[in-house]
Amino acid sequence: MSKNRVSWAEMLDVLTDSDREKTIVVERATETERMALFLLRRAGFSVQVASKTQKNYDLEAVRDNVSFAVQVSNQRAKVHLGQIEKFLDFLAHSDSGNFNEGLFISTSGFTKSVYTHLREEKYRHLRLAMLHDNQLDWEPEKNDAADDASKTIYIGVFTCKGGVGKTTISAHLAGAFALNGYDVALVDLDRQQNLRKLLGEGLYLPATKGKLGSVISVLSHDEWDETAYKGTKIVVCDCNPEFDANPIEFIRKFDYCLVPTTLNPLGVNKNADVIKRTFNQIRRENAKAHLFVLINSLQKDEESRNIILNEILEAQFEQFIERDKRCHYINPDKVAIRFSKQLLYWGFHIFDKSKPQLAFRTVGRYSYPRMDFLKLVDYLEMRTPINKAKTFSALVR
Repeated sequence: MSKNRVSWAEMLDVLTDSDREKTIVVERATETERMALFLLRRAGFSVQVASKTQKNYDLEAVRDNVSFAVQVSNQRAKVHLGQIEKFLDFLAHSDSGNFNEGLFISTSGFTKSVYTHLREEKYRHLRLAMLHDNQLDWEPEKNDAADDASKTIYIGVFTCKGGVGKTTISAHLAGAFALNGYDVALVDLDRQQNLRKLLGEGLYLPATKGKLGSVISVLSHDEWDETAYKGTKIVVCDCNPEFDANPIEFIRKFDYCLVPTTLNPLGVNKNADVIKRTFNQIRRENAKAHLFVLINSLQKDEESRNIILNEILEAQFEQFIERDKRCHYINPDKVAIRFSKQLLYWGFHIFDKSKPQLAFRTVGRYSYPRMDFLKLVDYLEMRTPINKAKTFSALVR
């Protein structure tokens, strides 16, 4: 038998080497949890199954006097940043006082945004591992299979009215893709050309650990050329508020269209109809694009009001979504752009003449804007084939 293959007899020898009570607890665990428990013990950890009432983690492990809360995920989709954020919140909470660190084990791997977030935040108290072929891979990012380069992906960010953050979302969505290893073209279709004013000709986002970073090129619509920017496979367009003023060739190319709105009474009462009209205008020229409603500037401390307003706003799109399966209302419980002073004052650099930058600086525990936009990239990638648009340069980093 291969040294990496594990027989049930071998596993049971390890799992039942304690008293009867612990054996019963192990039998309560799922098969995946039992396999993770066995492999951790074989790697020198002391491991036991969490109590039946514990919902935040599955196993408790200790090695070299360091205690780990271990979560084991056996899902078909890759573990996304929202799931990691919840586990990180638990680790930071007082209820996790018995643990020094966390360990997240997945049978399907992790999205690029997960790796990016942990790397950018320099988070040292959470380890990731992938369980496959009866072994634990402790370097899942390094060993992830890369996708082949594919078609250029076009994303349009539209407005339903002024002041909903269209330009801010366009720029930071491009930034999140860049953090994930994509070179991005940020194309300004708005006559005011605010992106060029805010970011100049573009930005370079350096990577960590000696790897090459990614480029965001800020362009007008007549400067964009797929052949000239052949290494750039993500195109984010800040669209003109007047729909008919947007070049028709871009409207027809869009794979994804985002319309941000706010979760407040005015946003609910007025914006829903405007968003639906925008979606109908897009559909007249483009039948393939996925259409998304995105909540921007979400006030997280207004939970009870948000629940009511979200239910009312989501109901406005029920019939539209029923007719059009490529129309999506993004529930803010999954993904939303939270209100932050970083985003509110983004662009102040044009007044103090400092270097153009995105609002991704860590404040406090971590950067909420960076996490939110990485989660948005996750959301799009999990529902669409964006991950096949990696550039060749990204594949070899």
